[in-house]
Amino acid sequence: MSHRSLRRLALALCLLFGAGTAQAQQTFHYPEDTRPTSLLPFFAEDMSAVRMVELIFDSLVFVNKRGDIDKGLATSWKLDDDQGGIKFVLREGVKWHDGEPFTAEDVVFTIQAAQDSKTIFNAKSKFEFIREVTAEGQYGVHIAFGRPIPDAEKRFLFKIIPKHAFTGTAISRKDKFAREPVGTGPFRLKKGGFSLRSIALEQNPDYWNASKVGEVQMQHTPDKSAQINLLQYSGVKAGVQAVIFLPPKNIPLFENSDSVVLEPYHTVSWWYMAFSHDNKSLAETPVRQAMALAIDREELLEAHLGKGDILTGPFTESSPFYNFQVEKPAVDIERAKQILEDAGWKAKGDVRMKGKSKLDFEFVMDKELASNQALFLGIQAQLKKIGVTVRPTYVDHARYRDQVFTRRKFDLTLNIWSFEEVEDVYPLFHSKGVMNFIGYNNADVDTLLDTARATKDYKKYKEMMKQLHALLAKELPYFFLWSLDIYSGVSKKVKNVYIQPFYYFTSFAEWELAP
Repeated sequence: MSHRSLRRLALALCLLFGAGTAQAQQTFHYPEDTRPTSLLPFFAEDMSAVRMVELIFDSLVFVNKRGDIDKGLATSWKLDDDQGGIKFVLREGVKWHDGEPFTAEDVVFTIQAAQDSKTIFNAKSKFEFIREVTAEGQYGVHIAFGRPIPDAEKRFLFKIIPKHAFTGTAISRKDKFAREPVGTGPFRLKKGGFSLRSIALEQNPDYWNASKVGEVQMQHTPDKSAQINLLQYSGVKAGVQAVIFLPPKNIPLFENSDSVVLEPYHTVSWWYMAFSHDNKSLAETPVRQAMALAIDREELLEAHLGKGDILTGPFTESSPFYNFQVEKPAVDIERAKQILEDAGWKAKGDVRMKGKSKLDFEFVMDKELASNQALFLGIQAQLKKIGVTVRPTYVDHARYRDQVFTRRKFDLTLNIWSFEEVEDVYPLFHSKGVMNFIGYNNADVDTLLDTARATKDYKKYKEMMKQLHALLAKELPYFFLWSLDIYSGVSKKVKNVYIQPFYYFTSFAEWELAP
């Protein structure tokens, strides 16, 4: 896109974001790379949806600025004497956005809906530790565990949904609630506020901890350059007050800015390149190992994303499960070629073949992730050196999720897993895992994951996760890439900013827009 086209796009977005009214000054505007897939918390499976859900819904507890568990919809809680359950006392007088009262029955319903076999969503495993949930009057809930849970309070960060909005506990992704959510959070959806290009929220007048911001406007803006231009207008009515993720190349623009401050924040997320094990060639471990040896992660990271940690397994370096004993193999093109030769893949011109099979793969990518195209070109050039051809297919966000995660029609893909407090990788790598979209099946991995899930000893669980890290580093069901150092750009007119890891907007009620 030309510079003139970018300026035109930025101007059009400025007109859309800033209406030039007095009310607009009290509206917090921000862009997202991708459209939220759903505003129903169970199905909020991309980060744009997670951030929006954080503004609309509440959880029983939340993690405050100090990193402590704090009161949300629950005002107090007490573990059972035998550590086998927990009792929550709920906040009285809370109303849903439609005026209905919030009660213990809503908490019971949320858990039962999450555990209903017909409610199918990626984070279902977060509810497996709950054996039984019981309402004790209007404002008391007892939750019994299936096994002892360390730091049990941290398991209750999930959002509560209203019982009266559904006809039963079997909830579908297609439910109208996904576009017409009713929460108890600090903001509610404005009438007609959900569209393909934007989502508009207004302050919840009944909220127990009222926000200092009047309205929130999210605009789908996949072009990063347009986002940056809008942020440069942050000090005036036409502009945005934050950009969630600043590409490293744009950070110098704001290092000495009079209008924007750089806010670093930690994320428990990591990038990966996934191999479809339904493709017989990629199901061969030597092929995956050779491809991993050919890809220079440090070069790709520095050129396209900035600073971060190169990873060897499915955990970030801040995780208690990261195995620092696993070495990071150096790029070795000659060794990669030899591994393929030994596995029977012979060079035939620019591509390697074994019989009639070619190392020629479709690489499917979400075109709304701005960095993907540049990263792909780098990966493509590096793999070409060992006789592996990858062909790009760029699809929009909704189609990408359907094609890759639902229909599983791909050979390779590039994406990010984001976690809350701890990386639970059981759903990703167990043969029966709900997010094992690559079709990976390894008996040793299954045994390790099953044993870890059943143990009551946290130290043993931690050790087993480190063993899993080592095993997956060797097996390479994914090629584990990196975790990033993240910077958000926020207007200096926004005060009291604290960005919550993963959720981003948990403390948004305290944010304030200066005149």
